Amino acid sequence: MSTNALNDHHVPAQGNYMSEQEANTLIKKYDKNGDSILTKDELTALIMEQAASHHHQQVKPQKVEPKKVPDEKASGGPYKMRLSRDEMREIFLEHDIDGDGHLTRSELIKAFNMCGSLNSFSKANYALNLADADGDNYISMDELEKVLDYADRVINRPKK
Repeated sequence: MSTNALNDHHVPAQGNYMSEQEANTLIKKYDKNGDSILTKDELTALIMEQAASHHHQQVKPQKVEPKKVPDEKASGGPYKMRLSRDEMREIFLEHDIDGDGHLTRSELIKAFNMCGSLNSFSKANYALNLADADGDNYISMDELEKVLDYADRVINRPKK
């Protein structure tokens, strides 16, 4: 028998707490430089993965299928994919990955990309500057309407 019997088998955590073994396993997984200490970047990666994993376990977002709307001016065929305002709102809300009720720049970029934007980075940055009334670099649910106004104009605009 080893001198440290606790490390030889899994000890489950109690309630919302993590066992020492679970913590050591996470440190080993995310400690890129092997010093058994998580740097800010390593800890951030762990938190983001855990938050995304936790968010996906609780809420199962439904895939939004864009509706085909006749658009004779669209090149490449008689139909152009268009998103309704409600479909865009749903996409943006699904991209609040950490569920805090605010959209970060990164979450905006991913949402614009999902809506079919070709230059989602620029559009997300513009939308953030346009709609962020309180200057906190996040889009609150109150500020989302301005983002949706902008997204509707740039994503659903007719092709010439």
